[in-house]
Amino acid sequence: MSQDNKGHSENSGKGHDDDDVVLEIATPNGVFRGSFDKNDKVEKVIQEVVRDRDLAEGDAFELYYGDDRLEPVNRPLVSFGLKKGKYKLALVATGSGVCLS
Repeated sequence: MSQDNKGHSENSGKGHDDDDVVLEIATPNGVFRGSFDKNDKVEKVIQEVVRDRDLAEGDAFELYYGDDRLEPVNRPLVSFGLKKGKYKLALVATGSGVCLS
């Protein structure tokens, strides 16, 4: 069963403001659900998801919205068109845990 992001959970009692982006992110360790400010950087989202889903912090991960890789990771969510609302994304491991053969 998946857990919500504890710091930004939809169920934390904090109401969503106009800048909240609600994300459902598929990961190798289950689905992450949580909200972020539209001005949060992609790298912050990746770090929080990796920590929440107990993924290997030393591995490299990429965040995808559909077929689009959200890069560079130092750009805010809004710069990729992720504004107020709900979005489905995928976190893909690109580090040591990935076999390319």
